[in-house]
Amino acid sequence: MKNREMIKKVCLVGDSGVGKKTIAGIVAPFEKGVERYTQTIGTAVTKYGLEFVFTNQILRLIIMVWDVTGRQEYRRLQQSYCMGAEGVIVVADASVPSTIDSVHKWIEDVRASSGTIPAVVIINKTGRIPGPAKAQMQKKLGDVLAPYDAPLFLVDATTSSKAELKAPFYELAKRIAKNAAARPSPSLR
Repeated sequence: MKNREMIKKVCLVGDSGVGKKTIAGIVAPFEKGVERYTQTIGTAVTKYGLEFVFTNQILRLIIMVWDVTGRQEYRRLQQSYCMGAEGVIVVADASVPSTIDSVHKWIEDVRASSGTIPAVVIINKTGRIPGPAKAQMQKKLGDVLAPYDAPLFLVDATTSSKAELKAPFYELAKRIAKNAAARPSPSLR
């Protein structure tokens, strides 16, 4: 069995204030001072490592998570921050309908600069909405996300377990790893 290690770029995107930094800080903790740096350049980068076992290889995948700000003043830079991404995680706030309505726009924007890459959607702050509204939102998003083959995860960064918050990252990494495992390793000549 062969061992491979790969580093892949993943963009974490969504409207401002949806909880991207909180989720990323729990899943892949940032170094001290990164919040101030993020506000200066509009993105923060951290890494998260996972290992996958396939039939003929063990793949250690390190994803570089680019937390791209949703703030309007960085709108011009967002596309360049997403160039070269091999996966995207879109975050929305269950209690702010406009952030849910923009989920498909974020997927489209990232794919416009990076091609048809795997996508995962996180709806954060789900504890703030009642069960029937949550079910209705989930159905609506299921229809919206079907063309993108993007799984949906409902979480609440303040009450969900670390494992629940890691699940979307793991699912995206699994999809990226599956794509990478299907491609032959580059040979050195």
